Amino acid sequence: MEFKGRFVSNAETYIFAGGGTGGHLYPAVAMAQRIKELRPQSYIRFVGTRRGLENRLIPELGFPLSCVAVRGVTRSLTLKNILVPFVLIKGVVQCFSLLLKYKPNAVIGTGGYVSGPVVFSAALLGIPTLIQEQNSYPGLTTRLLSRWVKRVHISFEESRSYFKRTDNLVLTGNPVRKFELSKNKKQACAKFGLNPDYPVLLVYGGSQGAHAINQALLDSLAELMTASSLQIIWSTGQADYNAIQRAVKSYADRIWISAYISDMEAAYRAADMALTRAGALTIAELTLAGVPSILVPYPYAAANHQYTNARALEKNNACIVLMQDKLERLSTELMSLLKDEQKRSQMAEAMRQSSFPNATDEIVNSIFAIARRDV
Repeated sequence: MEFKGRFVSNAETYIFAGGGTGGHLYPAVAMAQRIKELRPQSYIRFVGTRRGLENRLIPELGFPLSCVAVRGVTRSLTLKNILVPFVLIKGVVQCFSLLLKYKPNAVIGTGGYVSGPVVFSAALLGIPTLIQEQNSYPGLTTRLLSRWVKRVHISFEESRSYFKRTDNLVLTGNPVRKFELSKNKKQACAKFGLNPDYPVLLVYGGSQGAHAINQALLDSLAELMTASSLQIIWSTGQADYNAIQRAVKSYADRIWISAYISDMEAAYRAADMALTRAGALTIAELTLAGVPSILVPYPYAAANHQYTNARALEKNNACIVLMQDKLERLSTELMSLLKDEQKRSQMAEAMRQSSFPNATDEIVNSIFAIARRDV
């Protein structure tokens, strides 16, 4: 059976439901790709919407995608909210039709409102179901569906307290992209034109960048560059790229700048410390790579989940949490960390101790187990 091809009825079939944002989509991709590595003949299909990131990314990766009619609820009373129940009913009907057509061995939800009707429909049909929750504070869809599914794989121990049913919870961490964990800073620095003998700060605000972090670092830049030998790998996001590129021209030999970092593996290997948001997948990768970090939670994330993620890590002395409204302290925090090599070393070890290097394989094995109905 070919990877992009039509459905083959005698193959093991797995359906992944989740998307809208990379935080929900990339864990599903990591699991799907691992299933294909272990069982090449398996058939995998994604379910999403035409508005989400999945509509572009999934076909590019070679997986088939089915789109269903579903939308989220906004916080205010609007006509769109009034229409949500009708759209949801239509989406559930589409999900039933899709599940009856493909007869999956298991359905895996990774959050976002699109996973709700797919996983719920599968549970009603008696199809084995599993949810993978990325954040410390579980999303509404995960909490609602947790009582119906075979297993819920959580990424933070703190998540347990938010579930009424706990017998199906498994702590495994977040599945992330594969990257080499061995640290070869010299080789990695060469990719960015930086000197491996001097400290490197990785600045990464997610795929869209983070304007508040960019601006705070820009405001502190002259002081930092004068007082230290700091070098920077700076992913600005597209919106801020041109302005920041112009502003840092005088430090061109010490700053590598781009709207987006395509080789994150090299960036993690080159970095002595990081300044990032506190998204679940960012944290999962930082812990695997053992990079001491200053985390700035995005204050408008749903249910403030980035703050909860960051505090869970800070509790283990693995990071420094700096709230966005306190970014005037950024220069002080960075200089303190730069000067204290012992603290960086301790934080790096605490980061590694907080990681889940086998998360992807453990969850994939769990998928195989529920598909065999061993659970």
